[in-house]
Amino acid sequence: MEKYLPLLERTALFEGLARSEIAALCRAFGCHTAYYRKGSVILKRGEPAERAGIVLSGCVRAERNGADGTLRVVARQEALALFGDVLSVSRGCESPVDVVAAEDTEVLFVPLAALMRQDAPECRDAQARVRMNLLGELSDKYWALNRRLELLRAPTLRARLARLLLSEREERGSDSFTLSGTREMLAAELGVNRSALSRELGRLGREGLLTARRGRFTLHDVAALERLAGE
Repeated sequence: MEKYLPLLERTALFEGLARSEIAALCRAFGCHTAYYRKGSVILKRGEPAERAGIVLSGCVRAERNGADGTLRVVARQEALALFGDVLSVSRGCESPVDVVAAEDTEVLFVPLAALMRQDAPECRDAQARVRMNLLGELSDKYWALNRRLELLRAPTLRARLARLLLSEREERGSDSFTLSGTREMLAAELGVNRSALSRELGRLGREGLLTARRGRFTLHDVAALERLAGE
């Protein structure tokens, strides 16, 4: 566990805690790590989530098949991110998605329900801080869900794609950025197949709005993309 402490102190869940406090919490509540090969299922749809997970390395995605059989990516979490937090502190809720390792991934599992409901006298102050951090994390995810719903409300793939790219631009503060994952994963996130996404990216490229190459995107005409996003 010691080797992960420099990483864990950078996570939202343990923000503001010293390494010694994080170590004490992990010991008190039995946190443990697990390694998953790419494509391995971490949590199956319909199973209860008894623990939340922090991605130590790699990437996980939450996915499910739509009524038409199209794979839809509900969320993607990279290193330092927390997943399964909402489910693990709910009472008896089953996972509505499969959580899969999008690449070789290592996870620290945290029994958040116990941490929220039980007190460990030796780390009470740290535990209180983690509870406040978790509230902030849940709030951030609520607003992120709102943004995703707004994305999927767009009537066309062009509008959805424009909204997604503009959102990434705003978050990263640059007209050029790299999206992790494969084009199949991006297509699933937008609710289409890879061929449809590739065709649309090709059109936007020929129109001079952007360049897309191996996951690297450069936006050349932000104003035009904003007009598309408003459709």
